[in-house]
Amino acid sequence: MRRPIAALALLALALAGCGDDDGGVGVPDRFDADRAFADLEAQVELGPRPAGSTANRRQTGLLASRLRAAGVEDVHVQRPWLNVVGRIPGTDPGAVLVGAHHDTKDIPGFLGANDGASGVAVVLEVARFLAPRAPLQGPAVHVALFDAEEARGERPFSEDGTRGSRQYVAYAERAEREGRPVDGSPPLGSIESMILLDMVGDCDLEIPREAGSDPALYESIATQAPEGSPFGGTSDTVLDDHVPFAESGIPAVDLIDFSYGQGPSPGEWWHTTEDTLDKVCPESLDAVGEALLGALQATGGTTGRSSTRRYP
Repeated sequence: MRRPIAALALLALALAGCGDDDGGVGVPDRFDADRAFADLEAQVELGPRPAGSTANRRQTGLLASRLRAAGVEDVHVQRPWLNVVGRIPGTDPGAVLVGAHHDTKDIPGFLGANDGASGVAVVLEVARFLAPRAPLQGPAVHVALFDAEEARGERPFSEDGTRGSRQYVAYAERAEREGRPVDGSPPLGSIESMILLDMVGDCDLEIPREAGSDPALYESIATQAPEGSPFGGTSDTVLDDHVPFAESGIPAVDLIDFSYGQGPSPGEWWHTTEDTLDKVCPESLDAVGEALLGALQATGGTTGRSSTRRYP
């Protein structure tokens, strides 16, 4: 039985006390929001980045380079969909997967500052904090920046979306059969939990628990959010890159604000040329990044599942 929170808590001993503080008052400040926002800007500067485009290929090189510079190991690009993957070693078997999608919807002029540059920016900065502290006490943290999340043209998302994440799972299934990692995907049975970040840059950020997300995994992150938390409440099901993992029996959570701009979800700016830098804020990246790193540092609690391992 997989344990949705246990794998995260086992990182605590390696990470606890490693954060900086904000002037000596003991308040953790682990996440560099300005640096994360610079990562967001660098993606937007490439222009529209749909799967298969020249800009998308340039972006994969940029993201791989930044993960390597952070100290992430085994960084490379899966194919045919260009998932950028890597690993931060741990002392125990198993893996926690942290992911986001890097492609944009194939709409002329669509820059995707929020959908998906924001999630990628948070993952990069989380990796920068974790990698220098490796080996982490507990399971490894695997990073996956997925390509081809967006459905092409007018094709239904349920049929054409999540191509990159499904490719990652397919490699993990093969790895399970072969008993070794395949193209950066660990064996499927070793993935203890999957955390997805998508559309987390909205200046008016709200991240309720998406209906298809594991409740305990969501709470483990939400309860670690700083003052003025954007977490709370629930939302309808969102089809996203966490779905292939949940369908495989892996506890998964989609940290997403699927209400971008005025009007009912998904909001007036979603999948429009209004998804630009002026609509996203470093403070939102910081709130999510700090909450995630806080969950990785938490030390107690269980979900009540049969397990000898701890859950943050």
